[in-house]
Amino acid sequence: MQTKKRDHMKFNNYNVLFIVLVSLQLLSLPARALQVGVVGIAAGTATSTEDFNYDHYNQIKLQKSDVNLLLIQTVQSQFPLPAEKYDRKKHFAGWIHFADSNSCLDTRGLVLQRDSASNITTSPNCVVIGGDWHDPYTDNTFTSSKDIQIDHVVPLKHAYMTGAFEWDRKKRCQYANNLSNNFHLLSVNGTENMRKGDRSPLEYVPPNQKFTCEYLKVWLEIKYLWNLRMTPRESDKIHELIQTEHCDTKDFVIPEREIASQVKYIKDHENICVGAALTSF
Repeated sequence: MQTKKRDHMKFNNYNVLFIVLVSLQLLSLPARALQVGVVGIAAGTATSTEDFNYDHYNQIKLQKSDVNLLLIQTVQSQFPLPAEKYDRKKHFAGWIHFADSNSCLDTRGLVLQRDSASNITTSPNCVVIGGDWHDPYTDNTFTSSKDIQIDHVVPLKHAYMTGAFEWDRKKRCQYANNLSNNFHLLSVNGTENMRKGDRSPLEYVPPNQKFTCEYLKVWLEIKYLWNLRMTPRESDKIHELIQTEHCDTKDFVIPEREIASQVKYIKDHENICVGAALTSF
């Protein structure tokens, strides 16, 4: 009986220790990560819970001069939904090797090269293995490419659900490989990128609070450039965050020349995926 009692006490002690360790791990997570939840961290990439079933949607108003990204209008029409279930590889292809580039790097490699604060190192088969990357999502620095993923700031699945399903595969592939600016694709910590998954600011903002306003701005600019819809809850949450984070609304006004330059780049590179060699995302 004494042996069984000791074993029972030992079992309870292990349970207490496990609970304490889990609690400490949760406490060590950034406050912003806890705010948006840790869905999908254990199981893989986080997945949005938004079902996109709305009787109306929002869209940034088209503007001919400087663009105010906060001029969001409501469209009183059912939110369009795709007939075909999202398939990342089928709908967006993969990273490409640009035909007009003298580099052996694919899109991932080019973004890693662009975002590294020092010269990158590559393997014999032209895969980036080392560099110096400051991740704006976590505010940490990494030197191994194994720690870095390339984030589509407006995720591919979210883009598909908010309008890209209406495009042909050529344009979707172009979106996935767009280098018209330095924020459509970002070098970020892989773990944090998995935590983000396909979620919009409704459910995720980076834990680095210093980056929140910039993150919201580039999210909206991408939506504008690619004429993507916004769900009512998404746009409401963005407005709420702009207020609670005390973002300067003047920063959300984009000069006409910047918009024009990007629109021209997108137009000039609409065939970048035609005949391009592909590698997996």
